[in-house]
Amino acid sequence: MKVDECNVQLNEIKNQMKTAKGQRMNMLKQKALQILRRRKMYDTQLSQVMNQQFNVDQVAFTNESIQDTLNTVQALKAANVAQKEQMKNFDMDQMEDLFDDMADLMADHEEIQEVMGRTYDVNYDESELLGELDELDEEIVSEQLGAGLGMPSYIPNSQKQEQKANVVDEEAALHNLMSN
Repeated sequence: MKVDECNVQLNEIKNQMKTAKGQRMNMLKQKALQILRRRKMYDTQLSQVMNQQFNVDQVAFTNESIQDTLNTVQALKAANVAQKEQMKNFDMDQMEDLFDDMADLMADHEEIQEVMGRTYDVNYDESELLGELDELDEEIVSEQLGAGLGMPSYIPNSQKQEQKANVVDEEAALHNLMSN
């Protein structure tokens, strides 16, 4: 606050010096010099007070940090004691037995799944299967060509052959009629 007062006084003297001459100018310079010395003294004192305040704040911060560290160490000690107490109630052998039992159950489950997934070998006549495959191929080709007879696939091949022969005979007779 005193530094600000000095600055205000210096501004007033500066404005007066703009219009002053001679003896008045020297007197204003002397007054300005005294104000500058006083301001310098106040700046030095302010700097010292600020440094002292910084040191006090740093000491307070260090004390708080030390207290926080002590509180943390006490909390860690209490947590360590609590964990040791809890571990006394924990039986590692029981835990290992539990995991062994779980592993046995998993192995039994896998064995059950293997048994249930077994396939029984059923013998098929290979020539019969190839015949059915040929019939399926014929059916697909006839559907693609649009010449399908509309016969379901479960009707035996011999009946399909008779049906085809009848259609061919009918087409030939129709062709003969139209050409005459």
